[in-house]
Amino acid sequence: MSKTNMFAKAKETEVVKPKSKGKAKLRKDIAELHTYAAIQYAKKTLETVEATLKLDINEEAMAIFLSKGTAESFQGVDGDTTASIQLRKRSGRSVLSEQERLVLDDLGIATEKSNDSRFYINTKYSEDTDLLAKVSAALDGIVPDDFLGHTGDKYVTTSDSIRQAFEKTDESNREQVLGIVGTQAARTSFGGSHQEMVKILDAILKPAPKAVK
Repeated sequence: MSKTNMFAKAKETEVVKPKSKGKAKLRKDIAELHTYAAIQYAKKTLETVEATLKLDINEEAMAIFLSKGTAESFQGVDGDTTASIQLRKRSGRSVLSEQERLVLDDLGIATEKSNDSRFYINTKYSEDTDLLAKVSAALDGIVPDDFLGHTGDKYVTTSDSIRQAFEKTDESNREQVLGIVGTQAARTSFGGSHQEMVKILDAILKPAPKAVK
């Protein structure tokens, strides 16, 4: 006697539920919603363009830093607009990934342990008040072996990291390391008028013309 194919049987007995008609949503007028939506749209569009321009500017600035061989800031100029172009040490709050640290160690770039490296109580014991009371009285011989956990050693850049990066003779190594240990900034001062600013923003926000088929 042949066995029933459970997959075929499941298909045969499958119940197809009729699609329920969606309930019409309540519609109410809300003052200034149109203006708010326009601002949200403009902000999202501008942030996208800003991110692209930032990448381009940082790339140009990095090439200049590499050619100068120093992280000393300089003034960027574009017509009547200026900016203080800076390359600073990566923040101590920005922990290096394991891969980044391997790259830096391999190239002899200094790192140091972060203050974020610490022990912690395993969460499955954190609400066990009886156990915690015993631990406060005496740790030895009471708690389980895995009671304490550790975040793992976390590392950050040091005050020497930028200098050591520029000391690398291989340009690709210098650029790679600076991309890890440094953070770039352009503190701008727009020299144009309000009307010019509006004109620039209008050109960005204006939709691209549709392609002619």
